[in-house]
Amino acid sequence: MTSYEETISSFILKHINQSELDYDLRIFEEGLVNSLFAIELMTFLEKSFKIKIRIVDLDMEHFQSVHSIAAFVNNKQAEVHHA
Repeated sequence: MTSYEETISSFILKHINQSELDYDLRIFEEGLVNSLFAIELMTFLEKSFKIKIRIVDLDMEHFQSVHSIAAFVNNKQAEVHHA
Protein backbone atom coordinates (compact mmCIF):
# COMPACT_ATOMS: atom_id res chain seq x y z
CA MET A 1 0.00 0.00 0.00
CA THR A 2 3.05 2.26 0.15
CA SER A 3 2.52 3.87 -3.25
CA TYR A 4 -0.99 4.92 -2.20
CA GLU A 5 0.42 6.56 0.90
CA GLU A 6 3.19 8.32 -1.01
CA THR A 7 0.75 9.67 -3.60
CA ILE A 8 -1.72 10.84 -0.95
CA SER A 9 1.01 12.35 1.22
CA SER A 10 2.46 14.27 -1.75
CA PHE A 11 -0.96 15.72 -2.55
CA ILE A 12 -1.55 16.81 1.05
CA LEU A 13 1.95 18.27 1.39
CA LYS A 14 1.30 20.48 -1.66
CA HIS A 15 -1.58 22.05 0.30
CA ILE A 16 -0.03 22.52 3.72
CA ASN A 17 2.97 24.43 4.93
CA GLN A 18 5.14 21.46 5.89
CA SER A 19 7.90 19.49 4.19
CA GLU A 20 6.96 16.07 5.57
CA LEU A 21 3.94 14.35 7.01
CA ASP A 22 3.54 11.57 9.56
CA TYR A 23 1.21 9.03 7.93
CA ASP A 24 -0.66 8.57 11.24
CA LEU A 25 -1.18 12.30 11.90
CA ARG A 26 -4.86 13.25 12.03
CA ILE A 27 -4.77 15.98 9.39
CA PHE A 28 -8.18 17.52 10.11
CA GLU A 29 -7.94 17.33 13.92
CA GLU A 30 -4.49 18.95 13.82
CA GLY A 31 -5.89 21.79 11.72
CA LEU A 32 -3.55 21.15 8.80
CA VAL A 33 -6.48 21.05 6.38
CA ASN A 34 -10.10 22.21 6.41
CA SER A 35 -13.43 21.10 5.02
CA LEU A 36 -12.82 22.81 1.67
CA PHE A 37 -9.68 20.73 1.31
CA ALA A 38 -11.77 17.61 1.93
CA ILE A 39 -13.62 18.25 -1.35
CA GLU A 40 -10.32 18.70 -3.22
CA LEU A 41 -8.98 15.54 -1.60
CA MET A 42 -11.99 13.48 -2.65
CA THR A 43 -11.76 14.75 -6.22
CA PHE A 44 -8.05 13.93 -6.26
CA LEU A 45 -8.67 10.42 -4.91
CA GLU A 46 -11.38 9.70 -7.47
CA LYS A 47 -9.23 10.83 -10.39
CA SER A 48 -5.91 9.39 -9.21
CA PHE A 49 -7.14 5.99 -8.10
CA LYS A 50 -10.15 5.55 -10.42
CA ILE A 51 -12.64 5.15 -7.58
CA LYS A 52 -16.08 6.61 -6.93
CA ILE A 53 -16.70 8.15 -3.51
CA ARG A 54 -20.36 8.00 -2.56
CA ILE A 55 -22.32 9.73 0.21
CA VAL A 56 -22.11 6.58 2.34
CA ASP A 57 -18.31 6.80 2.15
CA LEU A 58 -18.21 10.25 3.75
CA ASP A 59 -17.11 9.11 7.18
CA MET A 60 -14.26 11.09 8.75
CA GLU A 61 -12.75 7.80 9.89
CA HIS A 62 -11.77 7.23 6.25
CA PHE A 63 -10.05 10.59 5.88
CA GLN A 64 -8.33 11.30 9.18
CA SER A 65 -4.75 10.34 8.24
CA VAL A 66 -2.65 9.26 5.27
CA HIS A 67 -2.86 5.66 6.50
CA SER A 68 -6.66 5.74 6.83
CA ILE A 69 -7.06 7.38 3.41
CA ALA A 70 -4.79 4.77 1.80
CA ALA A 71 -6.75 1.94 3.45
CA PHE A 72 -10.01 3.51 2.23
CA VAL A 73 -8.67 3.75 -1.35
CA ASN A 74 -7.45 0.16 -1.19
CA ASN A 75 -10.90 -1.01 -0.04
CA LYS A 76 -12.68 1.01 -2.74
CA GLN A 77 -10.45 -0.45 -5.43
CA ALA A 78 -11.11 -3.95 -4.09
CA GLU A 79 -14.87 -3.25 -4.39
CA VAL A 80 -14.43 -2.25 -8.04
CA HIS A 81 -12.41 -5.38 -8.85
CA HIS A 82 -14.96 -7.64 -7.14
CA ALA A 83 -18.01 -5.98 -8.67
